[in-house]
Amino acid sequence: MTQFNQQPIPLQISQNCVVASIQLDLTPELLQQLGQDLLETLHSSGANGVILDVSGVNIIDFTDFTALRKIINMVEIMGAKTIISGLKPGVISALVDLDADIDGINAVLNLDDAFVLIDTLRLQSSARRQNPPLTPPRRGTGGSEGRKLF
Repeated sequence: MTQFNQQPIPLQISQNCVVASIQLDLTPELLQQLGQDLLETLHSSGANGVILDVSGVNIIDFTDFTALRKIINMVEIMGAKTIISGLKPGVISALVDLDADIDGINAVLNLDDAFVLIDTLRLQSSARRQNPPLTPPRRGTGGSEGRKLF
């Protein structure tokens, strides 16, 4: 029996990203541990990106992908961007055939492309913070103070 607090998936920090190189068959326990380890590493390192390198995984079923999706959601709640790299064509085809929720997933072919995309996403995020969208004035502002409009 494997102890639950072991870290079978190595996590490394590179370019302010946590990189998880997944080279094992996925199990619910492994994915749960990965999620906990990623969140702890994000918190302690202050990294603002996560790359899930799944190039060593030949099979990702619907349940595994749903668990990965939950990990991505948790990471994004912590304010980090997530990229999946190395999905194999057969895995992609199966996920689409199974009608998996792939909306909003950032995926690339390899680790080099993942670093390029994460930089692009960071720049877009930074630009949005510097130039927030214009919003129309709320009712009751712009000279109509004190007057009932309806």
